[in-house]
Amino acid sequence: MPSPDISPRPVLPLPPAATSVRRGIVVMVLSVLAFTVNSLLLKYLGEGEHRLSPDMPLLFRAAVGIVIVLVFFRGRRPTLIRPVFRDRSLVLRGFTGLLGTAAYYWTVPTLGAGKATLICNTYVIFASIIAMLTLGEKLTAKRFFWLAAAFAGIVLLVGPRAAGENFTVGWSEILALFGAIMAAWSVVLVRQLSLEYSIGTIYLAQCVWILVPIACLAAPDLAGLSVSELALLLLAAVAAGGGQLAMNEGYRCLTVTTGATIQMLWPVSTTLGGWLLFSERFGPLQWAGAILILASVWRISVAGRRVRKLPA
Repeated sequence: MPSPDISPRPVLPLPPAATSVRRGIVVMVLSVLAFTVNSLLLKYLGEGEHRLSPDMPLLFRAAVGIVIVLVFFRGRRPTLIRPVFRDRSLVLRGFTGLLGTAAYYWTVPTLGAGKATLICNTYVIFASIIAMLTLGEKLTAKRFFWLAAAFAGIVLLVGPRAAGENFTVGWSEILALFGAIMAAWSVVLVRQLSLEYSIGTIYLAQCVWILVPIACLAAPDLAGLSVSELALLLLAAVAAGGGQLAMNEGYRCLTVTTGATIQMLWPVSTTLGGWLLFSERFGPLQWAGAILILASVWRISVAGRRVRKLPA
């Protein structure tokens, strides 16, 4: 899943230049493609001849993410290492990121790439609720409507089976929703931490606190990986990290509406890829739920970022 390291800073919305818009569209589309590649690789590695435990791609994602943020990431504020281990809020942000990302990685093989990604994207909805409770954000009539629509969509997506009958909620669905709530908590923490730390420092905290516990689980199995599995794991990790950086750059260059609209292509393209490559199927009620979720997430995202801009 993409890390929700998009911290708001109130600014006057200025129309971006044409060259900046073109650049933003290109990198945002590349971000969507990268996230899609990562999601589909998680599905592929988790089933069939490979059947790798989800902790292995999670380990590679954390390790590659650390390299990316320390070597390639350049922002207006420096990336600090010491606070990642000493600041309690950064440590908490790291562990919420661990739980949210791990839940997504563990549910992609069981739920399917499309369904897991759709549930993952509901973190926007839960973050909106948490922000209202903890940060004092107002509950407008429009926001209430889209929150209600989103929860109706979650029920329709999670409850019925592909045949469109027998509402049941399994362990994987519960885990996926828990991951979305953890990701939402991360968003709220990022909003608070961004006043003091750079995006690089906050993202480093997530990667470090994913790596530390996951290494204990995955390290003993590293020696048994084949060359092809190593290559696919590295590709998935680079896609996840590169997609995150591209998304950040895209939001810097584009208007909020354009950026959020393009990002909505990620669950759509992942669902399409799951259908084409892994024969994943949705029933009529699940399709209705997916559409409600996408529409609600888009509306809430646009409203929440209309006067915000990423800090570099």
